[in-house]
Amino acid sequence: MKNTAHRPAGSGRFRPKASRGRLAIWRRRVREMTACMLVAAAAAGHSGTALAQTGQMGMAPAGGVVNRAAAGFANLNNNGPGWMYFGLNAADRGLGYRGSYMTLGGFIPYAEDDLGGFWSADLRSHLSNYGGFFSNVGIVRKQFMGGTIGGIGVYWDYDGDQNQYSDTWINDASGSYVFAGGSTYNQVGVSAEWLTDYGNLRSNGYIPVGTTASTMGPYVGNSLLGVLGVNAGLAGADLEVGAYVPGLSDWAGMVSVGGYSFGNARYDLPSGADVVPYFGGVYTRLDMTFLNNWDFSLQANNDSYFDWTGFARLTYRMGGSRRRTVSDQLEQPMMRNEHIVRAHQAPVQALNPFTNTPWNVIHVNSAAASGTAAAPQAFSAMAASGLGTAESPVATLADAQLVATKEYDIILVSQGISSNQPYAGGFHFSADHQFLVGQGSAMRLPTANMGLVPVWSGVKSTDYPVIASGASPAITLRNGSVVDHLQITGSRVGITDTDITNPASFVIVNDVRIVGSGPQQTGVVINDRTGSNSTINFSNMVLTGLTADGFVVDGGNGGAGDPKVNIDQSTFVNTGGSAVVVKDIYNEGRVRVTNSKIDGTTAAGIQVTNGQAYIADTTFERIGTAGVDATAGTAPGVFGNEATVQVVDSTFSLVPVGVRAQATENGVMNVTINGNRIVTTGGNGIIMSVADAPGAVVNASVVGNRVSGAATIVSGTVASTNGNILLDSVGWSWDATNGIVIPGQGILNIRAADEANLQGLNYSTSVQDMPADVIDGDGNILIPPPPFYDPALFVPLPPN
Repeated sequence: MKNTAHRPAGSGRFRPKASRGRLAIWRRRVREMTACMLVAAAAAGHSGTALAQTGQMGMAPAGGVVNRAAAGFANLNNNGPGWMYFGLNAADRGLGYRGSYMTLGGFIPYAEDDLGGFWSADLRSHLSNYGGFFSNVGIVRKQFMGGTIGGIGVYWDYDGDQNQYSDTWINDASGSYVFAGGSTYNQVGVSAEWLTDYGNLRSNGYIPVGTTASTMGPYVGNSLLGVLGVNAGLAGADLEVGAYVPGLSDWAGMVSVGGYSFGNARYDLPSGADVVPYFGGVYTRLDMTFLNNWDFSLQANNDSYFDWTGFARLTYRMGGSRRRTVSDQLEQPMMRNEHIVRAHQAPVQALNPFTNTPWNVIHVNSAAASGTAAAPQAFSAMAASGLGTAESPVATLADAQLVATKEYDIILVSQGISSNQPYAGGFHFSADHQFLVGQGSAMRLPTANMGLVPVWSGVKSTDYPVIASGASPAITLRNGSVVDHLQITGSRVGITDTDITNPASFVIVNDVRIVGSGPQQTGVVINDRTGSNSTINFSNMVLTGLTADGFVVDGGNGGAGDPKVNIDQSTFVNTGGSAVVVKDIYNEGRVRVTNSKIDGTTAAGIQVTNGQAYIADTTFERIGTAGVDATAGTAPGVFGNEATVQVVDSTFSLVPVGVRAQATENGVMNVTINGNRIVTTGGNGIIMSVADAPGAVVNASVVGNRVSGAATIVSGTVASTNGNILLDSVGWSWDATNGIVIPGQGILNIRAADEANLQGLNYSTSVQDMPADVIDGDGNILIPPPPFYDPALFVPLPPN
């Protein structure tokens, strides 16, 4: 290998004749300008000194101060063309950095190998206007390839410019927490280029090493961060192609266009997403050379992460610019990012829109080690298991009740060791409008400053914190409470409403699994004992293996009010008894079951007794008695005498009976059955039945149902081949001895013109009357079979 570090500056191989001529002119101008500046400065400061210098200049031209300075400047300018340079990079927002910086660099030829490759050291040091130092150290090999040059370089980059952003402080009742404005990063870089007389092709790769990211959130202290704190060095690559512009040939003008991609996938956010997902961008740059030594670059970038960024760079190169020709660029530093591309995101507390203060989160983790209160006076009711912060959670739900004493407090329950040792239940909210949320919840909170933010990750986990309580209810709801993403097991009652007292209360229960594991277990019991007439929304519930009904809404058994209960997108599996029970709910109260599935019961899918219910878009399978079984009338233990039920757009399969609506003594049954698909295992698809009892009335609208699969039905002691819609008015009979009709006391009213019209309204589904018609020998019907048809019949609907 031949040493090339001291190649004569005037070598024709590196400096064309025209360049040498321009350089000589520039040297003379610099020498003259420097001399004038020094003389003027000296004369202004001290005339004696100025005279002495002038005298030295005239008497000893080779050794005077000015001549020595000019000679030194010229020697420096001539010493290794382009090996040393000084630059200023002006940028408000560059690609992955902020602010301007100064550069002192050198591209120092070192050796030539036996294959004709020229080795150089590419050394750059930078100081930003934030006081941060960063540098690039590279080894570059370039080689002529015909009339072009190919080059490759390997770099080590250090970036200590960590003061571009201010530190961020998070303050709440538990203390103050700081997130640094930046970090120091290191990276390995690889660069390649192909340089021609027409333009250039360049590409760079950047690989941060060591610790390349830090985050804060989503929880710190008792705060929820709506925006997480992120510091990250980004890996990536860029590729560009540049072409000389003929109209700018006097300045070696070149326009380059390119693209880049950056991100950090080494680290994950708590949600599991990459700390900075990879993103792509495009850029364009104009490069020009002024006079002989001044290079100028102007670049603009755009991407989805940093938006618009860019820089303007001015560089003075000793020995002249090395951009004008292919041979010049043998000693031109490689074009690459000098800053390590960094991402910074300052954390922001989520503010409660109701109080305009930060949401207050109490953390519960049964796997947490015991903590010590730093300020016991501030937590007079605090349990010894922890402070309730993200860093020092309490260990039990009972402890959380003691710490969470304010409205809108959030109790966040981690999974901890609950899969093996469930949290003890019996939980009561200590204030109104509080939240009980499990780790892995997809719930989003409203905020005053950033819209909806996820409580956890925004994506529902398949793992749930587990609660068990034995004889007492696992969770008791309170005014305005919210419960989300928990599993309840081994509890006599999973959820109840005892503590709801406010008539305007709106309660939400979402994504709760209630699993039966023993006898006499019910998932949800709503009684409204205080008469609050509240609204309670249940959604995405899963109730499985319960042995004493799944979901009970009973306004008569000790209840004093008529709650509005909504059950949506929920699943009931293998329930002993009925999946949903509705009793004695009147006035504006009702139960709505929508978009749900009931699979496996020993009794009815939904049982309604003197209540109001709306069932829509729900699937019934493997039902013990009837998919929907509704009854109106007085009876022991029954507190009302009217039921209003609407069943629409639902599917019944593998059921003995799809829908049965009946009225007993003093009972008024209003039933609407529209647009359902019913396939039975042998019974009727739809049964409307009125008892031979005083005051028993059924008002029915049956339209748009498709029914199939029925076989036989037994009513009393009479067995007969049934139709798919059975109209049963038991009690009408024929007294053959006296030749008279003995009518029953019940009344069955159907909204249709006649039986044929009813059949036509339900896709030709057959209709059967019970009892059967009594006909004399002449074919006359002696008993006009109930029901009574009326196409204008008004059938009340349950309230919305």
